[in-house]
Amino acid sequence: MTAVAYNVQIDREAIQEALSLFEFLGGNSADALRVAINKTGPKVRTAASKAIRGEVRLTASYVGDKLSFKRATRADLSGAIRTPSRGLLLTKFSDDPAVAADGVSWIKPPPQPFGGMFVKVKPSGAAKKIGRADASKPFYVVLKNSRALGIARRLADGKLDVLHGPSLSQVFGNIRKDVLPDAGAELQRQMLDAMRYLLVKQHPAET
Repeated sequence: MTAVAYNVQIDREAIQEALSLFEFLGGNSADALRVAINKTGPKVRTAASKAIRGEVRLTASYVGDKLSFKRATRADLSGAIRTPSRGLLLTKFSDDPAVAADGVSWIKPPPQPFGGMFVKVKPSGAAKKIGRADASKPFYVVLKNSRALGIARRLADGKLDVLHGPSLSQVFGNIRKDVLPDAGAELQRQMLDAMRYLLVKQHPAET
C-alpha cells in the first residue's frame, strides 16, 4: 500500500476568532486538529472512492476495501489515504464476470474465449478486444504465488508479459484535484465542531 499525500489546509484567518476564544478558554488546538482530521479522513475516503469509480469500472466494495485511512495521533498530526501502488490485473476489467471475480484461487486457467478477450476499463463505452501488439496472442495464466488469474502475452524474447491496468494510486492522483477543495472545507467545519465538542467536554454545563 502507498500513502497518497493530500495537502489540506485550514484557513486559519477564517476561524481565527473562534480559535483564539477556544485557546483562551483552555482548549488545546492540537487535540482539536487531531479530532478534525480523523473525522474528515473517512469522508475524503468516501468521496475519493466515488470519484475513482467515475474513472474506472470497479465496484464500491472493491475500491472501499483497497482504500484505507491512516488516522492522526497526538505524535503525528497528519492523515493519509492509502492505496495500492501496483497496477490492477487486466482480468479485473474483463467483460466475463467469472474472470473478473474477486477472491478466486485458480487451479488452472479457463478455456480461451471464442472470439478473443474483451476488457472494459472505463465505466462507460464499449469493451475493447485485447490485441497481439508486438507479442503473442493473449492467453490466461494462473499466477504462481497469488493463484490469481492474469492475462498474458509472450514477448519476442520469450518473456511473459502479464497485462495490467492502472493502479488505484494513479487514478487517485488523477481525481485528487476534484476531491481536495471539498476536503479543505470539510476539515474546517470539523475543526470548528471539534473545538465546540472539546470545550463542552472540558467545561460541562452544571445541572
